[in-house]
Amino acid sequence: MSDTLAFEANEAGVYEFEPGIYLNLPEDQYHADTSFGSTSIKTMAVDIFEFQFDRLYGEDKDTDALVFGSALHARMLEGREAFLSRFCTEFDKSKHPNALVTTDDLKQWLDQHGQRGISGKRKDDLIKAALDVDPDLDILDVLKARWEKENEGKTALKPKRWAQVDVAARWVQRDPLLSAVMEDGTFIAGAPEVSVFYVDRGVRLKARFDRLLRHAIVDVKSFAPRTPGPIDGPNGSALKAINNMRYDIQSADYLRAWKYAKELHQQGLVFGDEPYGGFLAECFARDEPKWIWIMVKSTGAPQPLVIDWVAKFAKARAAEQVEAAIDSYIQLRDAYGDDQEWPPMRPAMTADDTDLPSYFGR
Repeated sequence: MSDTLAFEANEAGVYEFEPGIYLNLPEDQYHADTSFGSTSIKTMAVDIFEFQFDRLYGEDKDTDALVFGSALHARMLEGREAFLSRFCTEFDKSKHPNALVTTDDLKQWLDQHGQRGISGKRKDDLIKAALDVDPDLDILDVLKARWEKENEGKTALKPKRWAQVDVAARWVQRDPLLSAVMEDGTFIAGAPEVSVFYVDRGVRLKARFDRLLRHAIVDVKSFAPRTPGPIDGPNGSALKAINNMRYDIQSADYLRAWKYAKELHQQGLVFGDEPYGGFLAECFARDEPKWIWIMVKSTGAPQPLVIDWVAKFAKARAAEQVEAAIDSYIQLRDAYGDDQEWPPMRPAMTADDTDLPSYFGR
């Protein structure tokens, strides 16, 4: 494939991509575009007033969950090399049990090696003096500084998180449905992180397919079960996570974007190289792709579950919610302004006994 696509942001660091399909678009450039993605659409559908409040004042983010999800995406969708270029394990001082740590450690070592006049020196000077005697001496500050230089710009993962990413990649590849399209814990078929930008009724929208296969869209999600128990089955934690996080709405938004992408492909609005000639034509030679979730548990053992999403009525309901969300956005934007607060105008609620849930007061 070609080198990564290169575009320039405006003075505010914002990108505004023209409608089209973009292959090899850097993740940071995709997110820096102000079009509404699936997370925004989901938030609109669930509570559009929360959506606008977050836009104006910033949203609450679970940083650890986001980092784990990004690491998992890099490892499984882009490959080991891409993962190692962006992530590393935290510096672990326990791997250097004999390293000198404190000022007293350094003074004692220097005294044992015949160095005098060190009592009033700062730690930096003591380190320099010790290295003059033995350049290969293990000093924790030096080892950590070396680690920081070697891993500059990378995101550090705790050892357990690192193991979870590695194990999850290996376990997912063992799945019979995916083993033929994966190698070394990474997808080898299709195209990774395919970005789509399009406009609907004047609203700029976007989507980024985790992995686009000829016949399917693969979406990788990490989730933390609320209670112990199996992750599969109708009552398993994976389906509960999809329902609780409303990933079904995100899925519907992606499938909607896929249909727009089909039109964009027909118009020749494709930027970047396909995995091979005719790949996108093969993708769009159908009415709709399959939707496949790879759900990976983010707590404890990173157990994966592959879900072939064929729930006809649930998909239709989610698609309706996506359309309703965009309609609501347009109405409220036109009524109040895109950069203003949108106050909810609800009538007072009267609650009698028949309105109360069965658990109330127990």
